[in-house]
Amino acid sequence: MWEIRSINLCLVELRQFRADELGITGPQWMILMALMELDRESGIPVNVVSQLMHVDPSFVTTQSKLLEKKGFLRRKPCTSDARVVQMSLTDKTYKHLASVAAQ
Repeated sequence: MWEIRSINLCLVELRQFRADELGITGPQWMILMALMELDRESGIPVNVVSQLMHVDPSFVTTQSKLLEKKGFLRRKPCTSDARVVQMSLTDKTYKHLASVAAQ
């Protein structure tokens, strides 16, 4: 159990280090990583990301709006259901993530 806890702490520190490089928070970094992993051109709904992160959808909505203001992601209504917001990464974000990965 202690080994798992130790690994988790290391992962949290790594997440925060990567987030700091982009000037965002750890949870915001996790939203970007979820979008990078799941997005296949059409965007990912807020509720899918919230389920993946085990957080309330309102948290993802609030954080994604902040990320949108910083230019890291796009939010647009779903074409089939305007109540659903689709999120996707911007080209700027892909470039930032590529430079972080190179380091």
